[in-house]
Amino acid sequence: MIRYRLTHRTTYTYQTPAIRARHFLHLLPRVRPGQVLAAATLAIEPAPSSRWDEVDYFGNHITSVELDLPHDEFIATLEADIDVTPPQPIAHAGITWEAVAAAAASAAGIAEFRLPTKLTGTDDAVLAYAQSHFSPGADMMEATTAMMRDLYARFRYRPGSTTTTTTGPAALARREGVCQDYSHAMLASLRALKLPARYISGYLRSQIVGGETAYSGAEQTHAWVSVWLGWRHGWVDFDPTNDLIVSNEHVTLAWGRDFTDVSPTCGIILGGRRHTLKVSVVLAPAEP
Repeated sequence: MIRYRLTHRTTYTYQTPAIRARHFLHLLPRVRPGQVLAAATLAIEPAPSSRWDEVDYFGNHITSVELDLPHDEFIATLEADIDVTPPQPIAHAGITWEAVAAAAASAAGIAEFRLPTKLTGTDDAVLAYAQSHFSPGADMMEATTAMMRDLYARFRYRPGSTTTTTTGPAALARREGVCQDYSHAMLASLRALKLPARYISGYLRSQIVGGETAYSGAEQTHAWVSVWLGWRHGWVDFDPTNDLIVSNEHVTLAWGRDFTDVSPTCGIILGGRRHTLKVSVVLAPAEP
């Protein structure tokens, strides 16, 4: 088990004062098998006139805040201690992908992750790509791992080349993007075969090797994919951006069908004109 200290600071600076605002925040990490939230505070500046802390449909923490006085900045700062225990490694699922698809079709809480969304639809190219990795009778774990590794090899990590509305099929065709695009491409491919997979929003451990960040997507919010391998193994996480079967280097924030379900921040602002956004994230082992 490793305890992480997480600091995530989001700052919106407005060109002119925002008169009124309502924000919806997915910024409190959820509890899941292998992850325990030991302590967490989410501070909002300026102090909101109203705040609601709730749980959404998928079981994620969501914080809604309303500000009814003029303000030049909006700042949300998360500080948390999270305990992460790595799962047992899996080399083979011992079940074919066709059997997983059949079992998931009527499984409560799982079947919905088989369905395409606006960002994870399919087309002939996506289906052909999926079939190239999931041959008839292939082991579910082996085929999924092969797809993840191929996406890592064929994509170029290129910030600014896509937007939050870029679809999985478009990203697969472009072969470039950021973690959201790698994840949407993998989700679209898996769902083309009716395989259940979730979009995971979270954080990746900051590691410096030779003066550079070792992982793509560290020092910011990150995204990866969780795939259901059947009743025996359940959900297993894959990070196609870094060619990783997730162990203890990731912290889960929220999950859903795609990015739109788990956007860290969204909302409505009256006034403010243009704004700038600055996000800083540090995830590192806590001091003993």
